[in-house]
Amino acid sequence: MMNPSSIPLGFWGNLSPLQTARLQQFWTLLLHLAEASSLGALEQFARVSSLEQVSSSSPSLTPTPSRRNSLFPRTDSTLGRRGSRVSLPLSHTRLLQTLRDVGLTAAQVRSVSRFLSVMTPEDVRFGVLTAAKHEHPDAYLLRYLRVSKWDVHKSLVHLLNSIVWRLKEMQVDNVLLPRGELYAAEHERNALNPFKADDARGFISQIRVGKSFVHGVDKMNRPIVVVRMRLHHPGEQSEDSINQFVTQINETVRLLISPPVETSIVLLDMTGFSLANMEYAPARFMIRCWETYYPESLGALLIHNAPRVFNGVWKIIKPWMDPSLAEKVVFTRTVEDLEKYIDREQIIAELGGNEDWEYEYQEPEPDENGAMEDYAARDTLLADRQSISEDFLTATSRWISAARGDDRMELDEITAHRDSIIEQIRVNYWDLDPYVRARNWLDRTGVIQEGGWIEMYPTPRPPLPVQIQTAKILQVEHVRRAQVKIINV
Repeated sequence: MMNPSSIPLGFWGNLSPLQTARLQQFWTLLLHLAEASSLGALEQFARVSSLEQVSSSSPSLTPTPSRRNSLFPRTDSTLGRRGSRVSLPLSHTRLLQTLRDVGLTAAQVRSVSRFLSVMTPEDVRFGVLTAAKHEHPDAYLLRYLRVSKWDVHKSLVHLLNSIVWRLKEMQVDNVLLPRGELYAAEHERNALNPFKADDARGFISQIRVGKSFVHGVDKMNRPIVVVRMRLHHPGEQSEDSINQFVTQINETVRLLISPPVETSIVLLDMTGFSLANMEYAPARFMIRCWETYYPESLGALLIHNAPRVFNGVWKIIKPWMDPSLAEKVVFTRTVEDLEKYIDREQIIAELGGNEDWEYEYQEPEPDENGAMEDYAARDTLLADRQSISEDFLTATSRWISAARGDDRMELDEITAHRDSIIEQIRVNYWDLDPYVRARNWLDRTGVIQEGGWIEMYPTPRPPLPVQIQTAKILQVEHVRRAQVKIINV
């Protein structure tokens, strides 16, 4: 059990009675929206894999013409077109009236109405529990409460907005992550579909050159995301390819985070930057990710070695940020400045530190996603997850009810039971992970390991003896887990 004194107030494991009440109110609203008495479509949704076509039978899943040939086709959320004129089922009309009764403003109710016009209760349920992945579901919801200053109604609108983006627009869990790097590598020379080839090449090229990568941890054990701005050249990739790449990085770094750590740091290396490297649309998207789609995930943004020309750029970008996000920005110039956040032994040599490490991309292997073709194993794990999810939602409802009573022993018993189910959710995620997420560079280099073991500083295993087969020399290099800074997620 973690010591609450080491956890900031408002984070999972250290909540005041009022903050606990706000969390329970948030869950109450979500249980109503998710119609928690029935759990369906989880398995059906996850069946869309890297080898299957995305269904376009539903209006909310129809790609817009400009994105139809994208590598990872995104969708028109239809929120703007349908607006408040959409005809909602009677159950939704009653639900919206209930939301008015509990205090949501007219604008908030309209927002919820628009979200419900493109989402089913299963989408709400799947969106929350899938986006949380291995993370404690309470910790996931607390991110939205903190960013909304503990306003439950604002938190609800914020979360639903994020779910719509995740499920209907970016399609993170049913397209982006299942396809991943191997899909892009296989389609970058697609002669039959040059649009798909361009997007695939744009996506994988950013990973190959190391425009952004995750390596190591800072003094607070937060994963470090390095962004090398000099490697960005506007026009080389489409906006979709850039946004998908940024989302892939965000999703990957989340897998490396383990309690009590809940954030990462971003080191924006401005060495060699000029105005020719600047593009404002990706900057806006990154800010939107930190504020809306992945709230409370950024611990600090270190803007390192920025040239004088960046001053004008910063005057444009800073007003786009919420003040709470802008407070996390720190300008650094020297390795001594970086050393306030990262041990010098763990600052890579490229940045003036003592770690003899360079980014080197390892290409995907043709069979590395073989588990994703084992549909029987995947469906068994999905069925397990559905069953665990049913238990979790029931336990959450009981937990909320017990908190309103006076029987402390009953509350403790129900809380302990709910916690045991949450641990099952975490374990199930890592069992399911190889069947629903394509392997990436961190998997191949041994950072992300089987069962959710994370080794931020893996040591490569010496190459196997060279074997000569049919006049070809095959050398296979493996990586194994080192004994430094092991984090169990």
